[in-house]
Amino acid sequence: MQSKKTSGQGPFVFTYCEDLRSLPQKALGFEEGLHGGFAVDKRPDYGHIYYGMLGCGLLRVSPDLTTQDIIELPLKLESVNFHSTKIGDFDGKRRLFLSANNDEMVVIVTLEGEIDFILPKPEFDEYREAENVYKPTDTVLEGDRLFVADGYGANYITNTDLPTRQWSGIFGGKTQNPEEHGKFGTAHGMNRTPLGSHLAIADRLHSRFEIYTFEGRFTASHSLPSGSRPCGIDYFKRGDRWYAVVGSLDDPEKGRPAPIYILDGTTYQVVSTIRPKEELGIERADHIHNAVWHEYDGQGFLVCQSWNPGYYFVLAGV
Repeated sequence: MQSKKTSGQGPFVFTYCEDLRSLPQKALGFEEGLHGGFAVDKRPDYGHIYYGMLGCGLLRVSPDLTTQDIIELPLKLESVNFHSTKIGDFDGKRRLFLSANNDEMVVIVTLEGEIDFILPKPEFDEYREAENVYKPTDTVLEGDRLFVADGYGANYITNTDLPTRQWSGIFGGKTQNPEEHGKFGTAHGMNRTPLGSHLAIADRLHSRFEIYTFEGRFTASHSLPSGSRPCGIDYFKRGDRWYAVVGSLDDPEKGRPAPIYILDGTTYQVVSTIRPKEELGIERADHIHNAVWHEYDGQGFLVCQSWNPGYYFVLAGV
């Protein structure tokens, strides 16, 4: 059933699709603790969406968003929260990259949940200091290199060479100063820019996106409304233009439910503001932890999850 309520500004206006809340019965008991992100398999003729749920395992959403199935994980991962799920090809095979924010590791698994290998805490001098804890929150795959954002820890961006599993680069670190670039308040989520040549890193604490080369050189900064605290960024293309969807943990107005922003993918200006709780009536959508763009049969959707409490929901473009 699709609601008649709408939110956002044209051409990005959305409505709530309650009938696409397709979680398996087993997952409903764990949903309140949902604290992660989605990976969309964008290969032609695929389109599945993957995400982790603490205590439940991995979930795989069908391309039409109508069904989900649970991918069982090994018992030793049962109590692990995967703050981010990303997907990509390495060594000729499709993998999922799972950032375990409370367990100092990134787990690489097959699409059926079998462990390929585990990357532990990076071996850099910076992490030998006791105060520099490691709590990875997101990853980006670039060729054979995996970049890891330590957003809940010391806020370094590290990268490892996957064939050798050797750590090969580090940049960033933590800053409380919103005017300082090259470091982060919270390097929460990241993605490659539309042309694929840079990393866009959501500095949640300072409500900005910091743009870097893959060699760690800072090139630009783009601000969102102060206090919105963006959690990540997902780029998508409509026609000949690039856009981005951003889930925000908060609203610039203190106490107001958080929005989802659609940005121009080049200027980073807000082109649409979607309010899931205020305007669409989704009661548990106080804080948006992750939102991704998904297309099926020519229709645009936003697949979203709130946090604290966790809640899965889908918005459809109108």
